[in-house]
Amino acid sequence: MGPPGLGGVALAGGLRPSFAQDKTLNYFTWSAWGDKQFVADAKENAGLDLKTTFYSSSDEMMAKLRGGGTRLYDMIVPVQNYVHLAAKAGLIEPMDPANLPNASLVFPEFQGTEDWSYEGKLYGVPFVWGANAIAFNRKETGDVTSMDPLFDPKYAGKIAMRDEPEDSLAVGAMRLGIEKPFQMGEAELQEVKKLLISQKPLVRSYWRDFADVRNMLASGEVVVAWTFLAVIAPLREAGIDAGWVWPKEGAVGWNEAVTPVKGTQNLALVEQYANHTLSAEFGEMMARTTRYAPASKAAVDKLEPEMVKDLGIDTSTISRLVFKQVPPDKARWNEIWNEVKAA
Repeated sequence: MGPPGLGGVALAGGLRPSFAQDKTLNYFTWSAWGDKQFVADAKENAGLDLKTTFYSSSDEMMAKLRGGGTRLYDMIVPVQNYVHLAAKAGLIEPMDPANLPNASLVFPEFQGTEDWSYEGKLYGVPFVWGANAIAFNRKETGDVTSMDPLFDPKYAGKIAMRDEPEDSLAVGAMRLGIEKPFQMGEAELQEVKKLLISQKPLVRSYWRDFADVRNMLASGEVVVAWTFLAVIAPLREAGIDAGWVWPKEGAVGWNEAVTPVKGTQNLALVEQYANHTLSAEFGEMMARTTRYAPASKAAVDKLEPEMVKDLGIDTSTISRLVFKQVPPDKARWNEIWNEVKAA
């Protein structure tokens, strides 16, 4: 994924201090999870002060941790496909399952998954899940059920795609009916490259910053985009008839959890916060604030049926998602994506 947000407080440089007494945690995360509502919630309901620094991609998260971030931060929120990489690289710390009693509230589909365990140790329990899929301006496109509008010349110059290899190459793979998008060999990568190069003249923007795609949809500059669910609420608040769909070809699934950074001196506090994010109260607040789906069934039970439907919270549909994986040859994926953009 990577959820978007509104802003935050940057952490000053220097080594990560220990704040065990005043319960301060240095939080390296997506901007959504460091937004003011979440900082206030941590203070009020968990007794913790969050000092936030943001990353905009999983690659940025990994690079900064490798570049000395393990001395600066106490916890991160990785996407599930980067947990094994981070654990193998010695960048994150395992947790004691006994300190996460709220894990029992989580949907069974997100309990004890291989993605969050490495060499028999637990590195997180998801508090949020969802899909990257299609947002559209219903007034301009009508109802959307497939990826067709992303490739339709009728919308030339009004289409936005994400500037991220794993998302956009997966879109191409699903469009072509490739069964395992994140396990593509060279021949399949070339097919996807050809498709996305043919799409390129139609694309207004390959976006990196969530605010950019949100603003383009809001202004009408773009009418259909591959993006995050969080664009929908602000667009509807602005009076735009914004639609959201997991297209019939598939959508890119993800889930995220709070994970301790290697060497944190505040492991107990990180576990305390991770457990808090699994609570019914946190999940309900998160859903109402961001419109992302809680992994906590207890949280979903607190939402109105209309909202549950609107958020697409139906674990029976998880089989329609292609959950993100790190490709076996990630460098080659990066090369292919750069070739698409340079074509």
